[in-house]
Amino acid sequence: MYRLLVLCLCYGFLDHAASTEDITAALYEHCGDLKPQESIQIKLITGVWYVIERLQHKTDEKLYHGEKLEDPSCPYIYLTYFENDSVLKLYWEESDGNIEYRLKINDKSYPGLWMSSGGQNGSLLQLTRYSQFAGTVYVMEAVSDHMVLTFCSPNAQLYSLILARQMMLDVKDLKSITNHINRLKLPITQTRRTCRNSSPITQAITLWLITTLSLAHVFLRITQ
Repeated sequence: MYRLLVLCLCYGFLDHAASTEDITAALYEHCGDLKPQESIQIKLITGVWYVIERLQHKTDEKLYHGEKLEDPSCPYIYLTYFENDSVLKLYWEESDGNIEYRLKINDKSYPGLWMSSGGQNGSLLQLTRYSQFAGTVYVMEAVSDHMVLTFCSPNAQLYSLILARQMMLDVKDLKSITNHINRLKLPITQTRRTCRNSSPITQAITLWLITTLSLAHVFLRITQ
């Protein structure tokens, strides 16, 4: 009788835990309960960031099975802030092409909440697998050498980018970020690792492209 009671309690606990995880996942699918970092100086997080990992949070078992993928490419983003308009432009460059996001800070007391403003532009739009992002970008963590952005479009897209100022990030920092995401009960259903095997030639080309892009942005701001 005692053993039967214990088994019942265990199964009840597991069912409750599973249902809690399902509820949490469903809540995040609607972009609820995502809380960005409160204290952020936007000007300090502009410029170049390398994409170290992309974490998928969608719980679609047909597409994602918790796998960890190694991607030889090294995407990067260039973030520009236009303070007068409270607008950010996030330029994404990768081997397949580029894309530019226009994001808006509607309330300056919440600098870690960026709303998409209009559609994206860039060569990646020509790819059939690309879908326009319409939603909110949450700055979950922003420090001097790394940043975590979570992109959430209700019932459509839910993923995080782990970014670093250099083409690599300390293993301890990566583990700390993952632990933080786990504490939030935000499921990680796929991990895509990038910028792991960048050769000196690739790094030099990337640096040249970034320098050119930076000069172009400076020129545009001067002429505006």
